[in-house]
Formats: sequence, structure tokens, C-alpha cells
Amino acid sequence: MAGGPTIALALEGQLRLDDQPALHRALALARQRGGRLLVLACRPQAQRLRGPHQRRLEAQALAALHARLAAAGIPLLAFPQHTTAAALAELRPLVQPEAVLQAEESRLFDTWPVAAERFPLVFSPFRRGLERDPEPPLPPPDLAGLGNAWDELPRSWLAPPVAPGAGSDDRSAFPFPGDEPTALARLQHYLFGSSGLRDYKATRNGLVGTEFSAKFSPFLGVGALSVRRIWQEVLRYQALHGADEGSEWMKQELLWREFFLWSEQKHGAAFHAPGGLQQRPPDWVEDRERFVRWTRGDAGHPLVDAQLSELLATGYLSNRGRQWVASHFVNELRLPWIWGARFFEWALIDAHPALNTGNWAYLAGVGSDPRSFGGAPRRFDLERQVGLYDPERQHLRLWGRSSLEPAAPALP
Repeated sequence: MAGGPTIALALEGQLRLDDQPALHRALALARQRGGRLLVLACRPQAQRLRGPHQRRLEAQALAALHARLAAAGIPLLAFPQHTTAAALAELRPLVQPEAVLQAEESRLFDTWPVAAERFPLVFSPFRRGLERDPEPPLPPPDLAGLGNAWDELPRSWLAPPVAPGAGSDDRSAFPFPGDEPTALARLQHYLFGSSGLRDYKATRNGLVGTEFSAKFSPFLGVGALSVRRIWQEVLRYQALHGADEGSEWMKQELLWREFFLWSEQKHGAAFHAPGGLQQRPPDWVEDRERFVRWTRGDAGHPLVDAQLSELLATGYLSNRGRQWVASHFVNELRLPWIWGARFFEWALIDAHPALNTGNWAYLAGVGSDPRSFGGAPRRFDLERQVGLYDPERQHLRLWGRSSLEPAAPALP
């Protein structure tokens, strides 16, 4: 076979070079066997709902990664509608990989940070009970020397994917493209080029603009940024400037992400069940007409409608806005929280099943909120919240009721 044996790397939604352990292993294997590397970008095995905003970011990340690999003579073949197995079946009449390696989701810990049998239901004992430090990130690998001619592959397979530009709405709090260079630049800007990290705890509940929060989650959602890289850079910030409230709070938020990922792994289907980890009987009204109106930004409350308008137009919603919307959905509209979670998974630019379900279950009083064990779910007083977080009605003026009526996804 021309060029020696082929080693294939399936990205499984991890669209970056930095801190990509499977890529390091694939490159080492290709060099050891005198072969060449082929990269596949397919539909991940655990396929998630993906709306237009997250697909746009994925396309941007994929196009940038394609260009960086092509510069080293390494082809990236995109099969967005195929699983890795299906893509390999289509590839094998032309190229038979000798080995196929698969990238894994970015986590702080390779294995259980708290032993599985002792894994807690709520966050605080998880944080206190961590049994080791997060693993350090790996640098981007050296790609030199693996360039080869790929005459056996159709030219259409080697063509660069088309990446749309940034979002079309100039009001968006996330106006960035989703590629890895942009993600790494944003990380450096927020930690070292501005006061963002220092002020993070004080500003993170903001509603308007790019600087009130880090905006790392969309890059994590499309695999363009490694959570270990973020953690390592926060530690570097603390070594230079000392630990402060902002940097410690950022570490806590990264640990919350980790908690939900491992909690889903621990509990499996129960994590996503209507009764959640608390196994509560459903207490809701399955009003589909009301739900459809909600998916179109008509929740019946101006504050919530403004949040939904922003979500529909941009795919982004602030942390505080997500809490308001979920609380209103559960407590005032009394709709099934799993419907809201499913819609958010489709609509959000940074959607992830474990994180999305973990947060919705928390607000619905069936998940990891310690206050809800034996009690009612948290309920936000929206008028008071506006006074605290949008006293000048800036978000309300920016997003108000919109005539935008995108098609809703299939109902749950």
C-alpha cells in the first residue's frame, strides 16, 4: 500500500490539536510502523440533538482543523451523517486502516476522581472528596514527516469543508467562530489580557455582552478547547497573580462540569429519567400547545420571553438566564422538565447531554440540588431577579419580544 500502513484517528467530536491524547498515540503508531495518518470526523457514537447554532460552530471548528492538518499533508475526511463504523465501511474498499484510534471527551480526570462506589449525589462532598489533582494537558503534537499522497481517495473527500461565518445577529453575547485558534485566543484574553478572570465571580451573572463571563463552554461543547488546558492556565494565572475569588470560582465551575459528567456515568439512564436521581413521581401538566408556544419565545412573561428570543436568535443564553427560564418552565408553566431539557439540548450553542440534564434536573428539584431532597424545587422571583441583575432593563430592551419564529424541533 502506497505510503505504508494507514493509522486512522476518529475524532468523535473532539475538533482540536491541543491536548488530544489519541492524536499523540496515533502519530506515534504511524511513525513506529512507517505509515501515514488519516483523520475521520464523523457523527459521535453518543449522538446528541444539535440545532443550527451548534452545527455552525462545529463546521467552523472542522474547517480550521482541516486546514491545519492539510498543511502537514494529513487528510481529514468529514462524514457528518455517518458513525465512525459506517465511515470506515465506506472507506475500506479504498483504504484499509491497520489500526483505528478514537478520541475521548475532554475531562479533568482520566478515571473516577471519587471512587464510583462512594460517588455522592450532590456537589459539595464531591469537591471535598477529590482523591487527586486533574491530569495536565498534552501540547499540540509535531505533525511533521507524515505528509503523503492520497491518490486512492476521491477528490471530493479531500475537499475542505465549508465553514459559515460568525453568527448573523450582532447582539449576540457569543459572536465568536468555533475554531480552536479562536478558543485558545479567547482563553488567553480572558485570563491574561483582561480583568475577566479576576472579576469572574462578580460578573458571571451578567446578561449582555462578551465580557461578563468566560464564554468557554461553546468551545468545550464542540471539542475545540480542552478543559484541562483551561484548568492549567488558571493555575498559571494563580502562580503569577495569586489565587483570588474569580480564579477559585472558575475552578469550581470546571469541577461542576466534571461532577455532572461522572454523575451521568455513575447513574446511567436514571440520570436522565423523569424522576431524576431522587426518583420523584412526575408533577407536571403535559400541555403540548403551551410547550410549542414556549419553544417560539412566547412563555407569557416578558423576562422569560426576552431570554428565549436571545436563545432562538443566537443559541446562547447566560447562566442566570438559563436558571430563570428553567425555573419558570417548571414552577409557573408546570411543564415536564424533560421537554425543556430536550429543547435546550437542540437550541443551545454549547449543549451537552450530561451538563444540560444535570442543570435542568437540579432546577426541577429531582437532581443534585441539596435543598430539594425532601423539599420543593428552587423558585426564582423574576421581578426581584430583574432588579438584581438587569436593573436598567438593558437585556429586556435588547431582546424584548421578537417576531422571529423558527421551526421547533420534534416534540419530546
